[in-house]
Amino acid sequence: MSLSYRLLLLVLITFNFFILSQGKIEDFKNSLRNKNFDQQVSLIEKELNNVRYQDQSSFESLLRILEELPSEKLSKEIRRIKTCSLIEGYLVLGQSNKALTLISKEIVDKKQELNEREEALFLWYITREGLNHEKTLSLSIQRLNKAKKTKDINRIYEAYRGVSFVYLMKANADSAIYFSGLATSEAKRLTNKTKLMESMRYQAKVYHYFENYQEAVNKELQMIQLAIENDNDYFRAYGYLDISRISIELQNYYQANQYIERAKNYFKKINDQRGELIASIFEIQNDYLQGKEVNVPGLLALRLKVEQYNDQLSTALIKMVISVHYSNQKNFIQSNQELEEALSILKGREDEKLNYFINKRIAINYIELRKIDKAIFHLNYTLPPFQTKNLLIAESYLIRADLERKRNNTEGVSFYQNKYIEVARVNEKEQFSRTVEQLTEGNLREEREKLIEQQQVRLLEEQKEKERIAFQKDRQVIIGIAIGILIIMIVLIVAIRLRAQRSKQKQREAEMSQSLLRSQMNPHFVFNAMSVIQSYIYANDPEKSSRFLVNFSRLMRLILENSPKEMIPLELEFEILDKYLNTQKMRFEDRFTYELNFDEELLFSKALIPPMIAQPFVENAIEHGQLHTVEGGLITVSVKKLDNLLEIIVQDNGVGRKKASKTKKIKGHKSMAIDITRERIAILNRKYKVNGLVEITDAMTNERGTKVRILLPLKFDVT
Repeated sequence: MSLSYRLLLLVLITFNFFILSQGKIEDFKNSLRNKNFDQQVSLIEKELNNVRYQDQSSFESLLRILEELPSEKLSKEIRRIKTCSLIEGYLVLGQSNKALTLISKEIVDKKQELNEREEALFLWYITREGLNHEKTLSLSIQRLNKAKKTKDINRIYEAYRGVSFVYLMKANADSAIYFSGLATSEAKRLTNKTKLMESMRYQAKVYHYFENYQEAVNKELQMIQLAIENDNDYFRAYGYLDISRISIELQNYYQANQYIERAKNYFKKINDQRGELIASIFEIQNDYLQGKEVNVPGLLALRLKVEQYNDQLSTALIKMVISVHYSNQKNFIQSNQELEEALSILKGREDEKLNYFINKRIAINYIELRKIDKAIFHLNYTLPPFQTKNLLIAESYLIRADLERKRNNTEGVSFYQNKYIEVARVNEKEQFSRTVEQLTEGNLREEREKLIEQQQVRLLEEQKEKERIAFQKDRQVIIGIAIGILIIMIVLIVAIRLRAQRSKQKQREAEMSQSLLRSQMNPHFVFNAMSVIQSYIYANDPEKSSRFLVNFSRLMRLILENSPKEMIPLELEFEILDKYLNTQKMRFEDRFTYELNFDEELLFSKALIPPMIAQPFVENAIEHGQLHTVEGGLITVSVKKLDNLLEIIVQDNGVGRKKASKTKKIKGHKSMAIDITRERIAILNRKYKVNGLVEITDAMTNERGTKVRILLPLKFDVT
């Protein structure tokens, strides 16, 4: 795919994302109209935190809105918040120079007592500018001690990271790595996994700076895995970009290209145009290093795009790439001009490795221009303040050896050649490039390798099983046949017994269902219901007769449909009881009331209940409790969970058992209903291994009212 085509595709996708993001931003701006300036700052800062690692285009737009708010109209504290938000935003967008300028103007020059955020930014400023390393270290340690006293994990994490950054600027590898590890340990204690990913990326950066490439890539891969688990495309994109940069440095160009493509895909998802541009620059650099042709007009167009962002890193990178083009065209003066501009853009040791490569390119150009002294001057700035292990950086030793040869300095030639050989031996011993290549290849093929590994394990297990069976076959064949016959006999015996038991139980349940069906709908109730309908007709009251008949017919249908079933949903039982009680209430002309209290959680969980298990007791409460003769007659049916059982309570405030026993009204039916219910519960107890029961007691101390308590197995519909 040509650079021009890639650039056009990038512009089209960027434009589409821009339209979508602008719509969201316009809505947000409209929501600010009725707010004062202080309130607007607070709302913008909150929204910045929301989109920081989600939508970079919206993040940039919000920063511009914040910039436009007049600082002179803000309260003192809100103005400080605005300043910190802008500086932190500039750093996220790679606009270090703008951040440095604002810190100098609003924090350093003000000479005021600093709050926590200002203190962190001030420390970054003096560390970045290399101002008094001892004082910087002292301030970072003081900040760490204050954070520990607060026991605020986030502050302790930030403080550890600040100390590590100071040591990074001092090129103290052990301390920088140690404190970055402590920062990550604290970040793991935070619920906000974004901080952990942030810390892991910083830790990888420290390892990368000190050329521990294996650990750097390991940390990046761990961060990417965490980003995948937390659905965070921002850290996933930048993790891929960081690995591509390391791969280019170690000349693993194929892996670099794979990770660049991945990074670009995820930058599109989070609408990060700056990230896409940096990835495109790395892609061109990778092509150049492999000797591929690059479309120059497309490269220059990309340069114009980069300059719109005022981003130091991407601007320096594009100038480096363009300088390579000029060098290939033998235009060494123009090439050095681009490189000198890149050097002037980069500040601070965070980008010092780029400075090494830039100075090396300048030195090579000066050698071509036969300006040896200037070449030597820039070669002196091509090596880090520690023993390098990177062959690309160590090439400066070979260049210097060649220069000394031209100056007839044999001692110098030998010295610099030996320096290069020393690095080459270390590199060969530790095999950095190959190790990182293996790590990155492993990640790129992770899913495929997992599948292959699973297949290999399965095949190996199958092979082992075959070998084991073949080895033991002769010895086990007779035992196997004997055991097989025994198992078959046991299975047959058990199956026959179970079948017989099931058949007997089904027969008993069928008999019980028929008995229940005959007993539960009292013939007196049906006869009385018909009489009520007849009375409504004689009274020429078609509305009441129609309502009664509709209710009664629905009740009859529910009873006939569900009586044969072992269990029905609790919700259906509620409807049956409600229809039944409503019919009875209409029959007695509303001379009693009723309440159905079913546990909502049981209804929601689809609890099951034997059909019409409580109906006989409800009927007894109405008929024998003589509720229609009692003032304020009330019957209550409650259903709730009791441990692992279902508890049903039927209670009335009727005449009571003692007085009811003096009447002879359908005395035999009452006894039959109770016996049937107890037999049903006994069957359920045997089947489900529970202790269900039926208890009948007086509801009140004056022997009035009756309370029936039923315990049943608690089952749920799992279909």
